[in-house]
Amino acid sequence: MMLSRFSKLRKSLALFLAGLGITLGVGLSPFTPANAISWGQLLFNGAQLLQLSNLSTEQKVGLGREIDQQVRSNYRLSTNANVSRIGQRLAKASDCSQTPFKFSVVQDRSINAFATTGGYVYVHTGLINAADNEDQLAAVIGHEIGHICNDDLVAKLKQAQLAQGAASLAGLDRSTVAAAAYKLAVDLPNSRQAEYNADDKGLRYLERAGYNPNAMPAFLSKLVNQRSAPSFLSSHPGAQERISVLKRKIAARQ
Repeated sequence: MMLSRFSKLRKSLALFLAGLGITLGVGLSPFTPANAISWGQLLFNGAQLLQLSNLSTEQKVGLGREIDQQVRSNYRLSTNANVSRIGQRLAKASDCSQTPFKFSVVQDRSINAFATTGGYVYVHTGLINAADNEDQLAAVIGHEIGHICNDDLVAKLKQAQLAQGAASLAGLDRSTVAAAAYKLAVDLPNSRQAEYNADDKGLRYLERAGYNPNAMPAFLSKLVNQRSAPSFLSSHPGAQERISVLKRKIAARQ
């Protein structure tokens, strides 16, 4: 089943990139951020193939900044002092605390959250309202920070590059790369293993920051047991199994 799921994801990535010329031309316009880093370091030879294996923190922040422009063109964003406070508390307890994290609220009633790279985390108002307490909200934010510390979006870009083939990626400019990364972050699910890894790190960050780790399985259980489970659970696979794994890990540490 794991191999089948990976194959399907790989095929989806290939099909997505094959249609870049059409998909990215709808609602996504090129832009040039004023403080963009030099992307020359990401390219090699004349073919302009992306060098994704050794991105520095600065380069990830630069990519995240450009993806953030794509997010802002598709969502209505705001800042929330409480979300930022919780996020920064968890970021300081994370394995990538050197990253300058930024936390934004998406004005959307759906229960969802996502992260890109370089410290950019987005939480929907629907999810904020669904959380029973600060610990549950922290559990979600910690999980998303885990995705960033694990470089999961960069891994998706690597998969896309391999799936589509090097020749097809020749000549992509930085705004197109940012748009592709945006689509990968928002529209394509993380792998089951990526979700487990983000859970594991998020759990550790909760504990280090002084939050109740039981809030993570508790919030997942609440969402799974709702009459109408939120759609984001379909992009966060194996919810019941994840709950069991989290409970076992918490019990083993007590």
